[in-house]
Amino acid sequence: MLKNIRGIIDFKVSGENVYKFINGIRDKHIVCTSQQCREGCFYGQIYRRDEKKAEDIADETGVNIEFTDRHGFRFKAMRYRFRFGIILGIIITFGFIFYCSNIVVSIEVCGNNEITREQVISALSDIGIYKGRFIPDINFHSCEQKLRLSIPDIAWTGIRHTGSRIVVDVTEVTAPPEMILDDVPCNIVSAKDAQLIYADVYAGHLMKKIGDGIKKGDIIISGTVEDEKGNILKKHAMGKVIGIYNEEITFTQPFEESGQVYTGSEVNKKYFYFFGYRIPLFFDDTEPETYDYSESVNNFVFLGREIPLGIVNTEYNPFTYDTVTYSEDEADKILEQKTSLHEKSFYDSKGIKVLDREIEKNIKKDCMEYKIIYRLEGNIGTDYEIYVDR
Repeated sequence: MLKNIRGIIDFKVSGENVYKFINGIRDKHIVCTSQQCREGCFYGQIYRRDEKKAEDIADETGVNIEFTDRHGFRFKAMRYRFRFGIILGIIITFGFIFYCSNIVVSIEVCGNNEITREQVISALSDIGIYKGRFIPDINFHSCEQKLRLSIPDIAWTGIRHTGSRIVVDVTEVTAPPEMILDDVPCNIVSAKDAQLIYADVYAGHLMKKIGDGIKKGDIIISGTVEDEKGNILKKHAMGKVIGIYNEEITFTQPFEESGQVYTGSEVNKKYFYFFGYRIPLFFDDTEPETYDYSESVNNFVFLGREIPLGIVNTEYNPFTYDTVTYSEDEADKILEQKTSLHEKSFYDSKGIKVLDREIEKNIKKDCMEYKIIYRLEGNIGTDYEIYVDR
């Protein structure tokens, strides 16, 4: 490898004093490799730096030296020294690689749960961090402060870059735990008409038995207790009470309603993405008046790394506002979706079990109606403050 960088010269020496030449290069400490003697001639290889020394020794010893070939990067580069197009191309390529290694190609957001990635990316764009931005021009400390101010739910953020990738670490604001005022006397009463199936008393006195039917407002755990001396005390009742109860919900779906009607004529357009700029690859620039819009960016890859060049695919899905008519089957499916969404939002997310459901379907002149009676299992207790006469 070192030889190729320094440059190697093949030579041939002929004449009567060949051995004097060999002794001469040894005395001058010239590195000579691949030595051969054939038909009265001496062959070998020397470094480019020793070319002039070898010529001087040949003149002193009266031999003829002929340089037959030259090897290595130095000589190859010399061949192209007047080919300015190649030189310019090399300069541009290295300049492009340097530039691409110092611009933002991708942005990664870590640590976010409630805050969406889109929120962070949008805020970063507003403060000057976006794909195609020159990294040395970014003041990371200032951007961290601006990002915290632009999104109040961020408690701390750190912005760093690894190569051409920006990494944003986010710590979200944690809501303070709900304070339980256990010094306020209260009972735990039933929030519903139910059947008590489980009770775990942390403080207070259980007033009902497991399996008892309970009316809304009945005391389940009393905060009024008697101590060892017979004194009546008012305390903050605490505990977990689970019951089975019924709940009735009604959903309706009109057979006719105003809404979005998609035309079905999707429009796809492409752009050439160039360092944050978009060059349209189409001639018709008309857009529908109302549409849903989506896009995807496919960056090119150079030397195994994404670069801020690529193709942007956009899709427009036009729609109009019109009266939508539903058949009975379609209305039925919509009501099933509403029912499922209600159960996920109001029951599953709160730990309430759906034990059974009775659905009464009514078809009216202008709508379809679901009357649903749920049999549920869940928490039925709520705090009710005890008035203390002071």
